[in-house]
Amino acid sequence: MENFKHSFVDVKGLKLHVAEIGSGPKVVLFLHGFPEIWYTWRHQMIAAANRGYRAIAFDFRGYGLSDQPREPENASFQYVVEDVVGVMDSLDIDKAILVGKDFGAFAAYLVPIVHPERVTAIVTLGVPFMLPGSNATQSHLLSEGFYVSRWQDTKRAEADFGRFDVKTVVRNIYTLFSGSEIPVARGDQEIMDLYDPSTPLPAWFSEEDLTVYASLYEKSGFRYALEVPYRSLTKDIGISDPKITAPALLIMGEKDYVLKFPGMEEYLQCIAIVPLKLLLSYVQVNGLKLHVAEIGSGQKVVVFLHGFPEIWYTWRHQMIAAADKGYRAIAFDFRGYGLSDQPPEPEKSNFQDLVDDVVGVLDSLGIDKAILVGKDFGALPAYLVPALHPERVSSVVTLGVPFMLPGRSGIQSHLLPKGFYMTRWQEPGRAEADFARFDVKTVIRNIYTLFSSSEVPVAGDDQEIMDLFNPSTPLPAWFSEEDLAVYASLYEKSGFRYALQVPYRTLTVDIGITEPKITVPALFIMGEKDYVLNFPGMEDYIRSGLVKQFVPNLEITFMAEGSHFVHEQLPEKVIGLNSFAISLSLTKKGKRKRKAISSPSTIPSYSSAPMDNIKHSYVEVRGLKLHVAETGTGPKVVVFLHGFPEIWYTWRHQMIAAANKGYRAIAFDFRGYGLSEQPPEPEKGNFQDLIDDVIGLLDALGINKVILVGKDFGAVPAYLVPALHPERVSGVVTLGIPFILPGPSVIRNDLLPEGFYITRWQEPGRAEADFGRFDVKTVIRNIYTLFSSSEIPVAGDDQEIMDLFNPSAPLPAWFSEEDLTVYASLYEKSGFRFPLQVPYRVSKVETGIIDPKVTAPALLIMGEKDYFLKFPGIEDYIQSGAVKQFVPNLDITYMADGSHFVHEQLPEQVNQLIITFLDKHSI
Repeated sequence: MENFKHSFVDVKGLKLHVAEIGSGPKVVLFLHGFPEIWYTWRHQMIAAANRGYRAIAFDFRGYGLSDQPREPENASFQYVVEDVVGVMDSLDIDKAILVGKDFGAFAAYLVPIVHPERVTAIVTLGVPFMLPGSNATQSHLLSEGFYVSRWQDTKRAEADFGRFDVKTVVRNIYTLFSGSEIPVARGDQEIMDLYDPSTPLPAWFSEEDLTVYASLYEKSGFRYALEVPYRSLTKDIGISDPKITAPALLIMGEKDYVLKFPGMEEYLQCIAIVPLKLLLSYVQVNGLKLHVAEIGSGQKVVVFLHGFPEIWYTWRHQMIAAADKGYRAIAFDFRGYGLSDQPPEPEKSNFQDLVDDVVGVLDSLGIDKAILVGKDFGALPAYLVPALHPERVSSVVTLGVPFMLPGRSGIQSHLLPKGFYMTRWQEPGRAEADFARFDVKTVIRNIYTLFSSSEVPVAGDDQEIMDLFNPSTPLPAWFSEEDLAVYASLYEKSGFRYALQVPYRTLTVDIGITEPKITVPALFIMGEKDYVLNFPGMEDYIRSGLVKQFVPNLEITFMAEGSHFVHEQLPEKVIGLNSFAISLSLTKKGKRKRKAISSPSTIPSYSSAPMDNIKHSYVEVRGLKLHVAETGTGPKVVVFLHGFPEIWYTWRHQMIAAANKGYRAIAFDFRGYGLSEQPPEPEKGNFQDLIDDVIGLLDALGINKVILVGKDFGAVPAYLVPALHPERVSGVVTLGIPFILPGPSVIRNDLLPEGFYITRWQEPGRAEADFGRFDVKTVIRNIYTLFSSSEIPVAGDDQEIMDLFNPSAPLPAWFSEEDLTVYASLYEKSGFRFPLQVPYRVSKVETGIIDPKVTAPALLIMGEKDYFLKFPGIEDYIQSGAVKQFVPNLDITYMADGSHFVHEQLPEQVNQLIITFLDKHSI
C-alpha cells in the first residue's frame, strides 16, 4: 500500500482526492460506489499496476478526502460525469478504461455516452446500464421499507444513522448488503434495525479495512452520499437515446441482492441483444403488475401483442424499427406470461381479460389511441379492442391469425384428427404432463421448431405433442440459442399454467360479442408456409375475402417463404410492411363512386398538412383492384401517370399544387405496381393494358375528360390514350420521355453497348437475379441514385446494373430517407415482376396502332441533364421538331439543371409549368 501516491486535483472549484499506482500510457480509472471510497479498489489497482497499467482511483466529490460541494442537495449524476472528465483533464489523460462498481457504474456508462472519445472500454460490477430517471430502480414495485425508498426520504436516513457512530453504520451496511436479500424494513423499523449485532463482518473485510472506511466517512459524513446516488436516482439528466459503443464487461455476483430488483435478472439476460435505450417497467392494470418494454418517443404509439410461446421479446426487431422511424413502440407481457403477474385464478380467465389488459395498459401509460400489432393469439385482442373500443385504435396489423371470434365456431377442431395439438392442449392436465417430462428450455425449443413447419402438429394415438419433435433437428436458422435462453428464462418464471388457459382452453368460450365489425384500416400478413393455412377452411376464409365481412378495410399480404414466426424469420421484410402499415395517416375514406371500393388511407405520416388531405381508395378496373390517391374537388380533373421505379407517390408535390389551384388531382398505381393488384399472368402484360386501365379508371370514377400528366414510361399511355380516345383528353403533359410508339425500333438498343440497362432488363431472369442480391430498399436507392445522373447506366461485361452503384454515394438531396422508405415499402409488396415486363420487356411489342396522332395540346418538360437525352437519336428527335409529326400541338420546355426525376428534384418550377398548362387547356 506504501506504493500508492496520493494527491489532490482541482475540478470545478473542488479539490478531489486521487490515489494512483503504476505508470505507462495505458490508464485504468476506478470509480467507487457506496459505502465505499477509493480504497475499495486497492486489490484491483495493485493487480493492474503489476500488469503495466497506470491505475487511478479517486473519491467522488462529497466522499472521503474530497471536498464537499457547496449545495449537496442540488447534486445529480451529472456531477459524477463532470468529476470523471475533470480528473482526466487535470491528470492530462486523453483516454482511459473505466471500471465502476455500484453507483460508480452509472458514471462508467454515462461518461462514454457524453464523451465517447474519452473512453476505451468499460467494466462494471453489480449494476448494469441504467439511466437516472423515474424508472431507474422500479422502487414502486417494492414495499415501502425498501432501503432506496427509505434513504430517498429526506432526513430519514440521517436520523437512522445518527443513532450510531460512523464505524457502526459502515459495519452494518457492509454486512447487510453482503447478503443476497434486498434490505427491506418493516413499518416499525429503520434500515439499521435490520442488522444483527452478533453477525460478524464478512470474512474478506477486516477490522482494519473497516477502520479505514470509518475514518474517511467521519470526515465526509453521509450528507452528499445520500444525495448521490439515492436522492438523485430519479433526476433526469437530459440524456435521450443513449448508446455506448465502447466494449463493455458486466461482472455480476450470483448472490448479489441487486439481482432481486424487479425485472433485473431478465434485463441482464437480454441486455446484450436489446439496445440500451429500451426501457423495462411495470404498470398496474386490473390489480396485476404487467411487465412493459418500450423504446422510442413521440405522439405516435404502436403496441405489440405477443402470441405463444412468446413474450414481449418476440417483437424486438419490429420495436427497434418502429422507434427508428419516430414511433413510441411498446410491447408487454400478457397477464400470466413472462414477467407479468399471474392472475389469482388462471382457470377462470378468457379473452376478455386480454382486451381489458390492452386498454388498461393504454390508460396506465396515458395513451389515448394506438396502432395495435398482434401475432398468433395476440391477433384476437388486436381485433377485439377496436371492435369494442374503436376510439382507442388507429389501425391494426396482425400476423399468422386472421380475425376470429372466440367461441365454438372459432377453430373447427372436430375436422382434424384427435391428436391435433389444440385438442390435446385443451384437455386439462394433458399438456402439463407432456411438458413436465422436459425442462422448460427443451419445451420452448420443441415448440419453436415444430411450429416453424408448414404442417399442423398432430400426434398419433400413442404420442403426445412433444414426441413429435426430433431431437436431432436444429433450431430454425433465424432463432439463436441466445434467443432461446431469453424465452426459457421467462417461461421458467411464469410456467405454462396461464398460457394453456389463454389461448387454448378459452378459444371456445364465447365472450358476448355479437356482430363484430372492425372499421379501422387493417393489414394481415401471412406466411405462405404457415401451418395455420392448413386449418380446415382457413385458406379459403382468407383468400376468398370472407374475412372482410368483419374487417372491411383489410389488406392481405402473403410472404412466400414465411412461417408462423414470419416476424422473427424475415424481420426486414415484415418491418417493411409494418413500417408502411403503422405509418398510416388515418384520413377520411373516399366517397363511393360506381365500382369504387372503400379502403384505408395509405399515406405515410407527414408533417405537411396537405398530404393528410389525400384520400385513398380502390377502384375495380377490368377485374383488378387499382389503388387510387386523390385530392381536391371540382369538375376539372388531372390524372397523373407514374414511371419506374415510381408509384403514385412520385406525384405528391404536383397533386397538392393542382388541388390548391382548384383541380381534382388523381394518381393511381398501375396494375402490378404499389398497392394495385397483380394481373394473373404478368408476363402477358403490355402497354395496351395501361391504356385500357386509364380509360377504365375514368369510367369507374365517372370522369368524361381529363388532362393526363405522364412521366417516364407513364408518358406512353399519356400519349396513346388521346391517340385512341381523343374525346377523353383535354391535354397532355409529359416529363422525361417524348411521344414514342412501342415497337421494334422504339429504342435502338443495337446502337448502345451490350451492357445498356434496358437490354439487360429485357433479358428474362437477369434483372431478377441482379436485384435479388439486395433488399428492395437498396435496389430502389441504387436506381434513384444511378438514374438521377446525366449518364446512361451501362454495365461492363463482368458487371450487372446494380454493380454500377457506389455505396458511398448519397441519395439525391431532394429525395429523403422517408421518401425512400415509402417507395421501398410498396415495392416490397408488389415486387418487380410486372415492372420488368411493363415497360422493359414489352417496349418492342407492337400495339397495333397505325399512324398515331395526338391532336390535343401537349407540353414536354425535359431536364437538360436527363440521361434519356443521350439515347441514340432522341435529342435530335425532340429538338428538330420531328416529334411534332405525332403531336403537332406540342410545346417543349427544357430545365437547365433538371434530371430524369425533374418533378421531384425541382417541384416548384415543374408545378408552375403544369398549372399554367392546366389553366390554359382545361375544359
